[in-house]
Amino acid sequence: MSPMQCRDDRTDAVRELRIAVDGIFFQYASSGIARVWTALFEEWAKSGFIRHIVFLDRGGGAPRMQGLHCKKIAPHDYARTGADSLALEQICRELEADLFVSTYYTTPTATPSFFFGYDMIPEMIGADLSQESWREKRRAILHASARLMISQNSARDLERIYGLPEGSTYVAHCGVWKSFYPPSPNEITSFRSKHRLSGQPYVLMVGDRVGVDGYKNGKLAFDAMSRLPDPSRFTLVCVGGSAVVETGLAALAPKTRIIRLKLDDEELRAAYGGAHAFLYPSRYEGFGMPVLEAMACGAPVVTCRNSSIAEIAGDAALFVGEDDPAGMAEAIERLCQPSVREAFIARGAVQAPKFSFADMACQVADALISTHRRISSGELARPNGVWQDLRETLQTMQSPKGVGLLLRQEARRQAVSMLRKFGGDPSRSWLWAMARELHRDPGRWMTIAGAFLRNGLGRRRQAARQEGRRRPP
Repeated sequence: MSPMQCRDDRTDAVRELRIAVDGIFFQYASSGIARVWTALFEEWAKSGFIRHIVFLDRGGGAPRMQGLHCKKIAPHDYARTGADSLALEQICRELEADLFVSTYYTTPTATPSFFFGYDMIPEMIGADLSQESWREKRRAILHASARLMISQNSARDLERIYGLPEGSTYVAHCGVWKSFYPPSPNEITSFRSKHRLSGQPYVLMVGDRVGVDGYKNGKLAFDAMSRLPDPSRFTLVCVGGSAVVETGLAALAPKTRIIRLKLDDEELRAAYGGAHAFLYPSRYEGFGMPVLEAMACGAPVVTCRNSSIAEIAGDAALFVGEDDPAGMAEAIERLCQPSVREAFIARGAVQAPKFSFADMACQVADALISTHRRISSGELARPNGVWQDLRETLQTMQSPKGVGLLLRQEARRQAVSMLRKFGGDPSRSWLWAMARELHRDPGRWMTIAGAFLRNGLGRRRQAARQEGRRRPP
């Protein structure tokens, strides 16, 4: 369906639908996922669908564009997710919202929600799902009346992990961000000169090189460089990720020049276009945006056939095994043949335009309208009333008073456990004394509870910032 057809059909489809979109992700980062939503808003502004959207602005660089109605709300706080959910419900009622969508896994209580997901990486790689951010994701999946993922593979993983009916998840592929298209020869020459890359060809990596439990698999690329007939022939250019190339990775390619760069979109476009090859060795992705970016800019791609990568790359990439550095080295060498390199550049130029944010915006809007109609008809259930009780309980447990109670209980439990194990006089146990003081003067220990919450919040914010630096999966 063309954007124009999409606009005409949608204008007649729903007149009064109101959708609250929580801009939580914009509070934490302005790249990656935020770009996806900015692109959606831009397309909806063109089609007119944006009039159905109320953007909940948490004060974090919300997109500003004509037609997007914004409402300022309190900043998000992972130490107060219970209170946040209750507040979101109140806001939805004030707005008379028919549907709620979050840019990153928040939910109200009684208002129907539409889960918008990006990947199942934490669940698939065995990450610590006890972190509050991932617990919120699970709550959002269970709360939702309907769900959408940005690749067929991620949708299948979601359904399998949560026991959802096969094919019940909407899918809308991301597009290529407007900044990425083939650079001119002059732009490539300027980039190479600026970064001292004029003397030899280079291969390119973009983004995190390690990831949680190593799922980004950067070691494959570094090991491959050392297996080239002449490891010093190419420079390995790393864009983004850790500010310093990891020592363990660099040690795998001791004879290869390795540089790390921080680039804006304009320079990254030139970096893609001038690369001998773009290496993307990840073991799992929810989408694989850099693959499309590289293809759109004219770089041949070497990657692994797994998760959503095969779905996105099609036949336009050279695929190697996740644990086959010799195979990746061979692929890099194959691209030294002009005919092979030109063939894969041409395939990428055909593949990348198959993915557009205009199409994605139509698909997401259609899914939202369909979900609203199915809820209204009774085909899809509204949230169970237990969500209000669960969030109220969580709010109590996350309050300083609640944390103080937990501290008192834990101190008593630890004291009793130690005394039973090692024996001794309770009156001389510092743990027991602490528990007794907590019981006698809880107010005195609220400072401890506050520090406990602040430290936990600091760790969660750092995790959120690291998540925000990831490109859309």
